[in-house]
Amino acid sequence: MHRRHAIACIAALIATFLAGPVRANARILAWETQVNGIRTLLTLQVTGAQAEGMLQEAGVSLPVRGTLQGQRLLAGAHDPAGGQRLLQLEGRLQGDDLVLTVRTEAGQGGTVTLRRVGAAPAPMPAPHPAGAGQIEPSFVGRWHHESQINSGGGAGGFAAFSTQRTLELGADGRARQWVRSAGGGSTWSHGGGQTLEFSGRWQVRGAELWVAADGQTVFQRAALIRRAGDYLVIDMDGERRIWRR
Repeated sequence: MHRRHAIACIAALIATFLAGPVRANARILAWETQVNGIRTLLTLQVTGAQAEGMLQEAGVSLPVRGTLQGQRLLAGAHDPAGGQRLLQLEGRLQGDDLVLTVRTEAGQGGTVTLRRVGAAPAPMPAPHPAGAGQIEPSFVGRWHHESQINSGGGAGGFAAFSTQRTLELGADGRARQWVRSAGGGSTWSHGGGQTLEFSGRWQVRGAELWVAADGQTVFQRAALIRRAGDYLVIDMDGERRIWRR
Protein backbone atom coordinates (compact mmCIF):
# COMPACT_ATOMS: atom_id res chain seq x y z
CA MET A 1 0.00 0.00 0.00
CA HIS A 2 1.23 3.49 -0.81
CA ARG A 3 2.48 5.47 2.19
CA ARG A 4 0.20 8.43 1.43
CA HIS A 5 -2.88 6.17 1.37
CA ALA A 6 -1.83 4.48 4.64
CA ILE A 7 -1.45 7.83 6.40
CA ALA A 8 -4.84 8.99 5.11
CA CYS A 9 -6.56 5.82 6.34
CA ILE A 10 -4.99 6.08 9.79
CA ALA A 11 -5.90 9.75 10.12
CA ALA A 12 -9.50 9.05 9.15
CA LEU A 13 -9.82 6.21 11.64
CA ILE A 14 -8.38 8.26 14.48
CA ALA A 15 -10.58 11.24 13.71
CA THR A 16 -13.74 9.13 13.48
CA PHE A 17 -13.38 6.49 16.18
CA LEU A 18 -10.85 7.44 18.86
CA ALA A 19 -12.49 9.29 21.72
CA GLY A 20 -11.49 12.94 21.92
CA PRO A 21 -8.15 14.44 20.93
CA VAL A 22 -4.91 12.50 21.02
CA ARG A 23 -3.82 12.41 24.67
CA ALA A 24 -0.53 13.79 25.93
CA ASN A 25 2.26 11.20 25.77
CA ALA A 26 0.06 8.95 23.60
CA ARG A 27 1.52 6.89 20.77
CA ILE A 28 -0.32 6.12 17.54
CA LEU A 29 0.53 2.64 16.26
CA ALA A 30 -0.82 0.83 13.20
CA TRP A 31 -0.27 -2.57 11.63
CA GLU A 32 -1.71 -4.06 8.47
CA THR A 33 -1.72 -7.19 6.36
CA GLN A 34 -3.30 -8.32 3.13
CA VAL A 35 -4.30 -11.92 2.45
CA ASN A 36 -5.94 -12.83 -0.87
CA GLY A 37 -6.65 -9.17 -1.49
CA ILE A 38 -8.43 -8.63 1.86
CA ARG A 39 -6.72 -5.88 3.88
CA THR A 40 -6.74 -5.90 7.68
CA LEU A 41 -5.75 -2.68 9.51
CA LEU A 42 -5.37 -2.35 13.28
CA THR A 43 -4.86 1.20 14.59
CA LEU A 44 -4.24 1.93 18.28
CA GLN A 45 -3.76 5.01 20.44
CA VAL A 46 -1.59 3.87 23.36
CA THR A 47 -1.35 5.89 26.59
CA GLY A 48 0.74 4.17 29.22
CA ALA A 49 -0.53 0.60 29.10
CA GLN A 50 -4.01 1.53 27.86
CA ALA A 51 -4.81 1.00 24.17
CA GLU A 52 -7.89 1.91 22.15
CA GLY A 53 -8.54 2.19 18.46
CA MET A 54 -10.06 0.32 15.53
CA LEU A 55 -9.89 -3.04 13.75
CA GLN A 56 -10.90 -2.70 10.10
CA GLU A 57 -11.37 -5.50 7.56
CA ALA A 58 -13.51 -5.98 4.44
CA GLY A 59 -15.48 -2.80 5.10
CA VAL A 60 -16.29 -3.70 8.73
CA SER A 61 -14.86 -1.45 11.48
CA LEU A 62 -14.88 -2.55 15.14
CA PRO A 63 -13.76 -0.41 18.11
CA VAL A 64 -10.88 -1.97 20.07
CA ARG A 65 -10.08 -1.50 23.78
CA GLY A 66 -7.42 -3.18 25.91
CA THR A 67 -3.82 -2.99 27.08
CA LEU A 68 -0.39 -3.02 25.46
CA GLN A 69 2.27 -3.88 28.03
CA GLY A 70 5.77 -4.49 26.81
CA GLN A 71 5.46 -6.76 23.79
CA ARG A 72 2.02 -8.15 24.65
CA LEU A 73 -1.37 -6.90 23.47
CA LEU A 74 -4.57 -8.00 25.23
CA ALA A 75 -7.75 -6.41 23.90
CA GLY A 76 -11.27 -6.89 22.63
CA ALA A 77 -13.09 -5.77 19.47
CA HIS A 78 -16.62 -4.57 20.18
CA ASP A 79 -20.00 -4.11 18.54
CA PRO A 80 -19.90 -0.49 17.29
CA ALA A 81 -23.53 0.04 18.31
CA GLY A 82 -24.12 -1.91 21.51
CA GLY A 83 -20.56 -2.11 22.81
CA GLN A 84 -20.62 -5.88 23.41
CA ARG A 85 -17.27 -7.61 22.93
CA LEU A 86 -17.32 -9.70 19.76
CA LEU A 87 -13.68 -10.77 19.38
CA GLN A 88 -10.78 -11.46 21.73
CA LEU A 89 -7.43 -10.11 20.51
CA GLU A 90 -4.12 -11.38 21.84
CA GLY A 91 -0.90 -10.30 20.16
CA ARG A 92 2.84 -10.14 20.61
CA LEU A 93 5.25 -7.69 19.02
CA GLN A 94 8.20 -9.11 17.08
CA GLY A 95 10.13 -6.18 15.69
CA ASP A 96 7.93 -4.53 13.06
CA ASP A 97 5.45 -7.44 13.14
CA LEU A 98 2.40 -8.03 15.32
CA VAL A 99 1.47 -11.70 15.60
CA LEU A 100 -2.24 -11.46 16.39
CA THR A 101 -4.58 -14.24 17.51
CA VAL A 102 -8.25 -13.42 16.97
CA ARG A 103 -10.99 -15.50 18.64
CA THR A 104 -14.73 -15.24 19.05
CA GLU A 105 -16.21 -15.42 22.53
CA ALA A 106 -16.88 -19.09 21.77
CA GLY A 107 -13.15 -19.69 21.23
CA GLN A 108 -13.11 -20.00 17.42
CA GLY A 109 -10.50 -18.10 15.43
CA GLY A 110 -6.97 -18.06 14.09
CA THR A 111 -3.63 -16.24 13.97
CA VAL A 112 -2.36 -13.69 11.46
CA THR A 113 0.84 -11.62 11.23
CA LEU A 114 0.46 -7.89 10.60
CA ARG A 115 3.25 -5.51 9.51
CA ARG A 116 3.73 -2.07 11.07
CA VAL A 117 2.53 0.65 8.70
CA GLY A 118 5.54 2.48 7.28
CA ALA A 119 7.99 -0.37 7.93
CA ALA A 120 9.89 -2.03 5.13
CA PRO A 121 7.89 -4.86 3.53
CA ALA A 122 8.60 -8.37 4.73
CA PRO A 123 10.91 -10.33 2.39
CA MET A 124 9.06 -12.02 -0.46
CA PRO A 125 9.88 -15.43 -1.93
CA ALA A 126 12.29 -15.24 -4.83
CA PRO A 127 10.45 -14.95 -8.15
CA HIS A 128 10.79 -17.63 -10.80
CA PRO A 129 10.48 -17.32 -14.58
CA ALA A 130 7.16 -18.03 -16.24
CA GLY A 131 6.72 -21.41 -17.88
CA ALA A 132 8.45 -23.46 -15.16
CA GLY A 133 5.20 -25.09 -13.95
CA GLN A 134 2.18 -26.84 -15.41
CA ILE A 135 -1.61 -26.71 -15.40
CA GLU A 136 -3.09 -29.50 -13.26
CA PRO A 137 -6.37 -30.63 -14.91
CA SER A 138 -7.92 -31.81 -11.61
CA PHE A 139 -7.66 -28.25 -10.23
CA VAL A 140 -9.40 -26.62 -13.19
CA GLY A 141 -12.85 -25.27 -12.43
CA ARG A 142 -14.84 -22.80 -10.39
CA TRP A 143 -14.45 -23.27 -6.63
CA HIS A 144 -16.26 -21.74 -3.64
CA HIS A 145 -15.25 -21.13 -0.03
CA GLU A 146 -17.33 -19.63 2.77
CA SER A 147 -16.25 -18.68 6.30
CA GLN A 148 -18.30 -17.26 9.13
CA ILE A 149 -17.57 -15.92 12.60
CA ASN A 150 -20.43 -15.78 15.09
CA SER A 151 -20.54 -14.17 18.51
CA GLY A 152 -23.56 -14.65 20.74
CA GLY A 153 -24.55 -13.11 24.03
CA GLY A 154 -27.38 -12.16 26.31
CA ALA A 155 -29.82 -9.28 25.97
CA GLY A 156 -30.03 -9.76 22.22
CA GLY A 157 -26.32 -9.28 21.69
CA PHE A 158 -25.23 -11.14 18.57
CA ALA A 159 -22.93 -10.51 15.62
CA ALA A 160 -22.04 -12.53 12.53
CA PHE A 161 -19.45 -11.96 9.81
CA SER A 162 -19.62 -13.98 6.59
CA THR A 163 -17.09 -14.03 3.76
CA GLN A 164 -17.73 -15.85 0.48
CA ARG A 165 -15.00 -16.38 -2.09
CA THR A 166 -15.07 -17.75 -5.63
CA LEU A 167 -11.86 -19.04 -7.23
CA GLU A 168 -11.73 -19.71 -10.96
CA LEU A 169 -8.77 -21.74 -12.29
CA GLY A 170 -8.93 -21.98 -16.07
CA ALA A 171 -7.55 -24.68 -18.32
CA ASP A 172 -5.89 -21.87 -20.29
CA GLY A 173 -3.81 -20.87 -17.25
CA ARG A 174 -5.96 -17.88 -16.34
CA ALA A 175 -7.01 -17.36 -12.69
CA ARG A 176 -9.50 -15.04 -11.02
CA GLN A 177 -10.80 -14.74 -7.49
CA TRP A 178 -13.74 -12.76 -6.12
CA VAL A 179 -14.91 -12.00 -2.56
CA ARG A 180 -18.23 -10.97 -1.07
CA SER A 181 -18.62 -10.10 2.63
CA ALA A 182 -21.44 -9.22 5.00
CA GLY A 183 -21.79 -8.64 8.72
CA GLY A 184 -24.28 -7.50 11.27
CA GLY A 185 -25.42 -7.37 14.86
CA SER A 186 -28.59 -6.64 16.77
CA THR A 187 -28.61 -2.96 15.76
CA TRP A 188 -26.21 -2.68 12.81
CA SER A 189 -25.38 -4.37 9.52
CA HIS A 190 -22.94 -4.21 6.65
CA GLY A 191 -23.11 -5.75 3.18
CA GLY A 192 -20.64 -5.54 0.34
CA GLY A 193 -20.96 -6.44 -3.32
CA GLN A 194 -18.71 -8.89 -5.09
CA THR A 195 -15.13 -7.61 -5.53
CA LEU A 196 -12.40 -8.98 -7.79
CA GLU A 197 -9.44 -9.88 -5.55
CA PHE A 198 -7.05 -11.35 -8.10
CA SER A 199 -6.70 -11.65 -11.86
CA GLY A 200 -3.72 -13.24 -13.55
CA ARG A 201 -2.18 -16.62 -14.34
CA TRP A 202 -1.67 -19.81 -12.35
CA GLN A 203 0.42 -22.95 -12.50
CA VAL A 204 1.43 -25.83 -10.25
CA ARG A 205 4.96 -26.86 -9.25
CA GLY A 206 4.92 -30.09 -7.30
CA ALA A 207 2.45 -29.48 -4.45
CA GLU A 208 2.66 -25.68 -4.74
CA LEU A 209 0.38 -23.13 -6.39
CA TRP A 210 2.25 -20.32 -8.18
CA VAL A 211 0.59 -17.18 -9.54
CA ALA A 212 1.46 -14.11 -11.57
CA ALA A 213 -0.87 -11.12 -11.42
CA ASP A 214 -1.85 -9.33 -14.60
CA GLY A 215 1.06 -7.20 -15.77
CA GLN A 216 3.69 -9.34 -14.03
CA THR A 217 6.18 -11.44 -15.97
CA VAL A 218 7.26 -13.75 -13.12
CA PHE A 219 5.40 -16.20 -10.92
CA GLN A 220 5.38 -16.12 -7.11
CA ARG A 221 4.72 -19.03 -4.77
CA ALA A 222 1.23 -18.51 -3.32
CA ALA A 223 0.24 -21.63 -1.38
CA LEU A 224 0.27 -25.39 -1.00
CA ILE A 225 -2.52 -27.01 -3.02
CA ARG A 226 -4.02 -30.49 -3.33
CA ARG A 227 -7.22 -32.36 -4.08
CA ALA A 228 -9.06 -34.22 -1.31
CA GLY A 229 -11.87 -36.14 -2.98
CA ASP A 230 -14.34 -33.60 -4.35
CA TYR A 231 -12.62 -30.71 -2.54
CA LEU A 232 -9.68 -28.43 -3.24
CA VAL A 233 -7.44 -27.80 -0.20
CA ILE A 234 -5.25 -24.67 -0.15
CA ASP A 235 -2.82 -23.87 2.71
CA MET A 236 -1.69 -20.23 2.69
CA ASP A 237 0.05 -18.20 5.42
CA GLY A 238 -0.75 -20.82 8.05
CA GLU A 239 -4.46 -20.88 7.14
CA ARG A 240 -6.20 -23.85 5.50
CA ARG A 241 -9.14 -23.25 3.19
CA ILE A 242 -11.28 -26.04 1.78
CA TRP A 243 -13.00 -25.20 -1.50
CA ARG A 244 -15.94 -26.93 -3.17
CA ARG A 245 -17.24 -26.74 -6.74
